[in-house]
Amino acid sequence: MKKIFSLVVLFACAMIANAQSSMLATLNHEGTVSTFYGATALRDAHNAAVHGDVITLSSGSFSSVNITKAITLRGAGIDVSKTEPTVILGDFNIQIADSITQRLTMEGIYHNYTITNQGKLTNAMFLKNRFKIITYASNGNMENANFIHCKIMDNISLSTGSSASCVNCVIEDPISSNSEFQNCVIRFDNQKGNIVKSSTFKNCLLLAKNSTDFANRFLSSCLAYNCLGFFYSGMFLDMPNNSTNKYISDISTVFKSYNGGDFSDTQNFELTDDAQKKYLGMDGIQVGIHGGMLPFSSTPSNPQITKCNVAAKSTADGKLSVDIEVKAAE
Repeated sequence: MKKIFSLVVLFACAMIANAQSSMLATLNHEGTVSTFYGATALRDAHNAAVHGDVITLSSGSFSSVNITKAITLRGAGIDVSKTEPTVILGDFNIQIADSITQRLTMEGIYHNYTITNQGKLTNAMFLKNRFKIITYASNGNMENANFIHCKIMDNISLSTGSSASCVNCVIEDPISSNSEFQNCVIRFDNQKGNIVKSSTFKNCLLLAKNSTDFANRFLSSCLAYNCLGFFYSGMFLDMPNNSTNKYISDISTVFKSYNGGDFSDTQNFELTDDAQKKYLGMDGIQVGIHGGMLPFSSTPSNPQITKCNVAAKSTADGKLSVDIEVKAAE
């Protein structure tokens, strides 16, 4: 559910103009806020941060930094069709000592490079991000990672022994074990579907790139419930609960516009009106990313200013009326 707040405040217009036009990062350390400006603002804020701090980025493109601290990193969003996103440029590593008890959280970040996990990362939260590639170094291991409302456009590869929960996500080529995928749209390429082991799929839409590439079925160690499969009729045959799933021969009867091709940033993966009523998940709500208890939304949970109307004239005492709309998602 989206929350929209409308308020009228009295303050100098120049303060808003400066805040909206500058590319910046704020660092909140136990209530004390520091501000960093420019393309290196993320790097500078991270260098000054300690575990548990919160870094908030404006829209714009920031130079990457290797994340070595269990911080909360918040961006302005990933929706390129509606607003300017928060973009991190360049590859980066995540390497946080496994003795650290704080959680790494990333939200509202657009990244089109490679993220490499090094070392043991526990209970990380990735919320409303757009990633290209997530992979791991030889010692990299994610335990109990959570991906919610994320788009992973090329590949996510987790090491053996890792575990993850993916909720209402769009994922290309997951390679994992001991993971759960719920209300996701997943596309397998180059026979990588048989690398998903001991995992569960619920209320998902599962696509092979084509029947030739998906010559192997899911391993029998996987389970799928109330899922739809496309482009390979034998997708579910090795699963012990095959009867709960459906193979769809004509993808146009399910999606309003998506045709099974490469993922794009502007694709919303909406189901047709008939499919929304016909194909229901275990909870009785439509399958896919717009169903379940957490329908997909790219709006960040941290408030973003979406409207700012300034009065033409100030009041007699020199104050200016400003109408601001702030949007956030729950």
